[in-house]
Amino acid sequence: MRPGAALAAAALAVSIASLAPSSPAEGKAPRVERMKVGGASREADAAAEKYFTNTELVDQHGRAHRFYDGLLRGRKVLINFAFTSCKGACPAMTENLARVQALLRARGERVTLLTITVDPENDTPAALQRYAAKFKAGEGWYFLTGTPENVAAVLRRLGGQVQRPEEHMMTLLVGDTSTGVWLKTLATETPETLAHLAQHLDDRQ
Repeated sequence: MRPGAALAAAALAVSIASLAPSSPAEGKAPRVERMKVGGASREADAAAEKYFTNTELVDQHGRAHRFYDGLLRGRKVLINFAFTSCKGACPAMTENLARVQALLRARGERVTLLTITVDPENDTPAALQRYAAKFKAGEGWYFLTGTPENVAAVLRRLGGQVQRPEEHMMTLLVGDTSTGVWLKTLATETPETLAHLAQHLDDRQ
């Protein structure tokens, strides 16, 4: 690997720093971590592809996607973890993200949402499709499952792997693969705050 590519790859796992952008909704700073993962250069993109991998996942319509090439590359994305039979935070998080999606679409912001199941053995595409419909998920929101091995591999890369589904985190990852800028916050922040973070993700590069 060339030196530039090695440095880009190293940035995938380190360089996490605190960031506290103001929240327009409440006038206070949400809890956010900022990181650099990849970027616009060919070497940075190749390093990001290697890190995130092109593991195959399947969406709620039964369509297969290569994770980095098909769902991340060149996109601004919001990623969270959930499962359809969740009796805890999942419904509230999903409803919250539906509001975020509506806000972003009203502002003309193109953002892809990825909800990855932590219960792939039970969350079939059909189950995910019913779940997405329940929350009126709009176009550009992918509810993802796959083989347990594939889902586990992606969750490990994103820091979302758990032993039992009910132990999943309320993390929301906000990233722009064209710039390599990523934020980690909570999916329970107010819709206005999360929409603001997505819109202004690249302001402090």
